[in-house]
Amino acid sequence: MQTTKQFNNYLPEDWESETHLMAIVNITEDSFSDGGLYIDLDSAINHASSCIKLGADILDIGAQSTRPGASDVGAEIEIKRLVPLIKELKTLHPKIPLSVDTFHHSVAEKVLNVGADWINDVSGGRYDPEIFTVIADKRCPYILTHSRGNSRTMDSLATYTNVVNDVKKELSNQIDLAISKGINNQQIIIDPGIGFAKNVDQNLTILKNLEEFLSMNYPVLIGASRKRFIGSVINEPDPTKRIFGTSAVASRCVIAGVDILRVHDVKQIHQVLTMTKSII
Repeated sequence: MQTTKQFNNYLPEDWESETHLMAIVNITEDSFSDGGLYIDLDSAINHASSCIKLGADILDIGAQSTRPGASDVGAEIEIKRLVPLIKELKTLHPKIPLSVDTFHHSVAEKVLNVGADWINDVSGGRYDPEIFTVIADKRCPYILTHSRGNSRTMDSLATYTNVVNDVKKELSNQIDLAISKGINNQQIIIDPGIGFAKNVDQNLTILKNLEEFLSMNYPVLIGASRKRFIGSVINEPDPTKRIFGTSAVASRCVIAGVDILRVHDVKQIHQVLTMTKSII
């Protein structure tokens, strides 16, 4: 399966020649580095607005933690948390694309109906295949992530013959399934799933071989911000203090031509992007 790398009009016209920042807005109690900080509506609005001022092109809002070991809060709680924030942000920042991090089709349908623009599915359609029907019907951008198992089992599933080839194959299988359900090529963004069913060496191997994923001819998103493998490499147990490690990953992504970086530290990574682009 091959396609020409395309996109719709949710990103600026220069999206294909630039790396864009997606800011993480977690309205969760137990996300690995910022759980509970933005759980109430006012805090979430202030954080999201601050991210935009600091250079975020897209907001990615999550009401369900996807860290290893996280419990599924359920679709009803996700919807209850998400809808008021989406409505408010669409009023305050109508031109900023809002992505929602969910793997439930009922959540995806609800948030798209109230103003969300993208769906970011860390399961790549494995958890709830009906999400493909929603995405096909709404014609919205869909971030299809490689992962295995779920938050409780993924660490035990990090076994590959060749991590790059295996991840590409599994992504392609899910892409084919999505297209068979009516999703258009132009809607799909791929994410090789850094940290999802991958150990430290496997994450590093993917980052060393980003060009292999760019060769699949879909926009590529990388979400490595503050993750555990960075802490392992730089010997930093505190996720909030992994900015230098995250910056190195961001610079590598810019050099490779990655389209979107999903990050916590917008101001700092925006500076990294600016400096890296000025050098290359």
